[in-house]
Amino acid sequence: MGVRERKQREYEKRKNLILDTARKMFRRKSFNGVTLDEIAHEIEFSKGTIYSHFESKEEIFAQILLEHLNRLIDYLKQASKTSSGTEDGVRRALAAYLRFYDQHPDYCRLLFFVDVLSDQYRIPDTLLKEIRRKKIACLSELQHILTKSAKDAKNLALLLWGMINGILQLVESRQVNRGDLNRLIDLGFTVVMSGLANRFTSP
Repeated sequence: MGVRERKQREYEKRKNLILDTARKMFRRKSFNGVTLDEIAHEIEFSKGTIYSHFESKEEIFAQILLEHLNRLIDYLKQASKTSSGTEDGVRRALAAYLRFYDQHPDYCRLLFFVDVLSDQYRIPDTLLKEIRRKKIACLSELQHILTKSAKDAKNLALLLWGMINGILQLVESRQVNRGDLNRLIDLGFTVVMSGLANRFTSP
């Protein structure tokens, strides 16, 4: 192994250690409860070493978000595979998204606001583009569920995607109680499906 290859391997090893450590600390204390100094102290790195791999805490957080988005896409794909029909598939997809929100609320907050507050988050453009691509992939999985029987699957998927994200943002802004979330999602699902029933093709 040459010098360049060895240095690259060491670089990737340090980067993965930073990500692994940050992932555990974010899980324990949330995004706002962790500082770069604490991450550096935990793994006995200098703060400069952290900055040689990541521009900011937000970039570390966004990198971990991508991992979770891959998991969410897998959840949505599974919803499509195991559903007994369109409505069941959409219910499963919405349930998968709510499970993702419950398990990773901090990452969902970044997911909600990454497009409008990207400057504040100090995330590299390449990483922002990848996050947006993953968000589109999530929407595409929902559209795929609807394509089997809906006449206008793309717009219907956008409507449902907007509904669930809008309700979650109301919860995050404390305009809606967390205890009312499932009830509102169920109500929204019923209204949307009932109101658009004529858009479904005959069996």
